[in-house]
Amino acid sequence: MAESRYLNFCFNHVTLGKSGVPVVVLLLGFCLATAAAQTAQHSKNGWWTDAVGHALDQAGTNRQELLLALDQTPEAYHEDMQFLLENMPQEDLQSLPAVLLLDNLAQACDAFEKAPWHDRVPKEIFLNEILPYACISETRDAWRTGLRKQCAPLVAACRTPGEAAQRLNETLFKLTNVRYSTKRAKADQSPLESMKSGLASCTGLSILLVDACRAVGVPARLAGVPSWTDDRGNHTWVEIWDGDWHFAGAAEPDTKGLDHGWFEHDASLAVKDVPRHAVYASSFKKTGLAYPLDWVVSVVNVTDRYARAAPAIGSEHTRLLVKVLDHLQGQRIAAKVTVNNLTNGSVHFEGTSRDESADLNDTLPFVVPRGAIYTVRAERDGKIAERAFNTGTNAQATAMISLNDTTAYPTPAPSCRAPEAFVPALPPGSEAKLKKALADFFAAPADKQAHWKFPARLEKLLRNNESAVRRAAWETYRAAPVHDAAKQDFLRNQARFAEYLSPYTVRSVGVRPAGGWPLFIAMHGGGGAPKEVNDSQWGVMQHYYRDHPEAGGYLYVALRAPNDTWNGFYDDYVYPLVDNLIRQFLLFGAVDPNKVFIMGYSHGGYGAFAIGPKEPDLFAAIHASAGAPTDGETTGKTLRNTFFTCMVGENDSAYGRIERDEKFRESIQGFRGGRNDVYPVTVKIIPGNGHTGLPDRDMIREMYPAVRDPVPRELTWLMTDKVIQDFFWLRMETPGKKKEIDATCRDNQVTVTTTPDVASATVLLDGRLVDFEKPITLDLNGHAQSFKLKPSLRTLAETMQRRGNPDLAFTAELRLPPADSSK
Repeated sequence: MAESRYLNFCFNHVTLGKSGVPVVVLLLGFCLATAAAQTAQHSKNGWWTDAVGHALDQAGTNRQELLLALDQTPEAYHEDMQFLLENMPQEDLQSLPAVLLLDNLAQACDAFEKAPWHDRVPKEIFLNEILPYACISETRDAWRTGLRKQCAPLVAACRTPGEAAQRLNETLFKLTNVRYSTKRAKADQSPLESMKSGLASCTGLSILLVDACRAVGVPARLAGVPSWTDDRGNHTWVEIWDGDWHFAGAAEPDTKGLDHGWFEHDASLAVKDVPRHAVYASSFKKTGLAYPLDWVVSVVNVTDRYARAAPAIGSEHTRLLVKVLDHLQGQRIAAKVTVNNLTNGSVHFEGTSRDESADLNDTLPFVVPRGAIYTVRAERDGKIAERAFNTGTNAQATAMISLNDTTAYPTPAPSCRAPEAFVPALPPGSEAKLKKALADFFAAPADKQAHWKFPARLEKLLRNNESAVRRAAWETYRAAPVHDAAKQDFLRNQARFAEYLSPYTVRSVGVRPAGGWPLFIAMHGGGGAPKEVNDSQWGVMQHYYRDHPEAGGYLYVALRAPNDTWNGFYDDYVYPLVDNLIRQFLLFGAVDPNKVFIMGYSHGGYGAFAIGPKEPDLFAAIHASAGAPTDGETTGKTLRNTFFTCMVGENDSAYGRIERDEKFRESIQGFRGGRNDVYPVTVKIIPGNGHTGLPDRDMIREMYPAVRDPVPRELTWLMTDKVIQDFFWLRMETPGKKKEIDATCRDNQVTVTTTPDVASATVLLDGRLVDFEKPITLDLNGHAQSFKLKPSLRTLAETMQRRGNPDLAFTAELRLPPADSSK
């Protein structure tokens, strides 16, 4: 075996010549070619473990390449090659050539053995964080030779892995001319792909830095979060081992050193036991844990180290993120930003916004007192733009301002809810029994459902773990065989109610967020016009609002009115039709129920004015352009908790539009009553504008941050029809125009005030609103009583079925007036 002895010589004498090319690379081709013929005789009696033998069985036609790599591995490196084959993803087992594996092994071992920190790095760290030929799912290419040639001189004077990694982060990206860009070809680019294009995502930048570290013997790996806790996107960065693990943003070296970066606060909010909000680190070694996104390799959950890395912001403050654009549909720019409290001049903040070279989620942060109105001002090159911003009660809020457009109007903070806490899993056996019982309920006829009784042990599950039971009920309801007609409508891109049928088009924009797709429903202009006119207007609406994948992924639905009448989008048949449309996408379209939006222009704007205020519990945000309130159909009084915006031209006087919108704005001011934490409603009047050409085509980006709160603590339900029977956690079997219910729920006290014509109603409760272990006090029109309520699986199943919306399902009912109100 002269060839094998020659390979041993190559492994033991890897040197960098004047050209910087390792000698082993020049010899491997010859050695492998002459050794291939001798591989077969060793394939049955190799030195390797049974685990490697199993890997070989998974290799298919690539088995001979792997056998060749094993046979030509010097004995001193058997453990290393064995580690690679035991843990390789199946795609690699079936495709990687021997020359790549052997070159990777030789380079990795030689660089590590020559590193000054060699004796301080445990063997298992070398195997998992230096030796691997890839990080996650990127293209497998031969990067070690070139990166070692470029990076070895940069770290020659470094004495520790941390020092070397920091040095590489400061110099590598300028040297290779690679920068962050959303225009990169794909997220998980290999080093060679990123260096060829010069553009990379945060993941591509991180892969490049990790591989550069590994090329010079520095232990490194990827770390990332599938989705920040505010669901604004995912992020990837780098971890370096230097006695312990430390983090750094790739291409974002911090002058304070490792363990610092713009994402430090966001990572501190990570939730270990909620997969989409946990922090993970890549592991070539199989761990049995997979990343929620497609990383191919295994991961370890490292949330604990980050969750305590930064102090939490108290409930009295809001983290305000400011993004400045060069124009409404433009790019991020670096500008001087000042934030001032409108009523307290001593509250003043300054900073510089991020431009396109920064990660998309890296946004200028300020920690400001909560519940106040601020002026956000941006200045650059003599240009100034500003907007008012109300933080409301949000823990975090985003203000976006465009420097070259004066049409961007101030919007109050969108209604938001806190990220869901960790939901403990149900015992597998109990969950299976629960789902079986729920499936039987959903398949039963209505007369049997009305008297249904669930086993006591399942009722106990609900009392002990409401969130997990709610999730199981939703999963069971989605799988129930009662949705065949809705499924057929969904597959045909149409929504219906009774004899009314509305077709729609749908397209996806960007990448689906971990929590599900946000859904934007857009309604066209036209109305009382011939069919061809409305069809044409529908066609325009299919592309009217500009795509904004940088805001986050979403589905865009352009809804055709079910007829060609003047009130096609605002009549009694429309509201249940839209409800059915949303239900379709929740059941079959992987939509996030708390990120549904509705918007429209002209005829569609009138629709938004009618649908949104009648059913604000369905939407995160509502926008109406060139429309107006309709007498008897629209009231802003119901928008206490829902983000609503209206845009109208000052010269749009037809049908009294401008006057109606001005009156609507005045009514909202009256409803607020001096408070700034309710009614996040804005009416913007565009100077010099008529009915067409409003600057609203980027509204998706403005609306996107909003998140529905399905259980606000205060409700005002002024009814405008006999159709809508449910409103957040209130229900009325016999709604009617001008009937009104005002309700609050705090500290286990429900206070309800009604107009005299409300004879009966129902308050729906669950663990998000009250503590069932304590008495619940009901104050109805000034008369107080106490009750002890128990959550009920039947109530949960009934409300889940009725609303078709998981977060609008409740577990207890309190009838008004109570049965014993006369006592």
